[in-house]
Amino acid sequence: MDFSRKKLAAILLAAGMVARVSPVVAQETENLPDATSPSTLIDLNRGVTFEISPHTGMMGGSGIFGLRLSMNYSSINFELAGEQVIGNTANLYPISVNVLLNLATRSRLIPYGAVGAGLLLAVPTNTIGDETVSSLGINFGGGARYYLTSTFGFRVEVKQYITNVASKRDLKSELLIFQEVSVGATFMLH
Repeated sequence: MDFSRKKLAAILLAAGMVARVSPVVAQETENLPDATSPSTLIDLNRGVTFEISPHTGMMGGSGIFGLRLSMNYSSINFELAGEQVIGNTANLYPISVNVLLNLATRSRLIPYGAVGAGLLLAVPTNTIGDETVSSLGINFGGGARYYLTSTFGFRVEVKQYITNVASKRDLKSELLIFQEVSVGATFMLH
């Protein structure tokens, strides 16, 4: 009987300590910034938003710069992208329409997968008599957007471009594959 009184006393003492500590912990955490508060999160489910994303990076061994314009519809984005790849003998201008699948819709970090198609224009820069070569191509890849505020963030993306170019000299076609890595800023317009 004495043993059960000791158990009961220990349980009551522990309950009393928890009751005293709980309000103090709650008061201390009220003043801390909440990483999940609505002001720090991007919520793509609130309606249509638009994004402008200038970027730079590398494609193969050449530097690129470009601009992406996006419309966000919750977990789906529709994007128009234009870029310039600066080469030694020619510049490449990929212009594509892409669909992005957002893997998160309410977060500061939004990873995504992308697939698209478009036109690739190769324009010679230091040769005389060469013509601009155009081809249709597809691209796929993924990336992530990290928002510092509700209107500004950073974007990282990796893509694979695939196109088929026909040669007039030997009447063959050649499958070309390009890899792109880019980083840039993103500005969300509500």
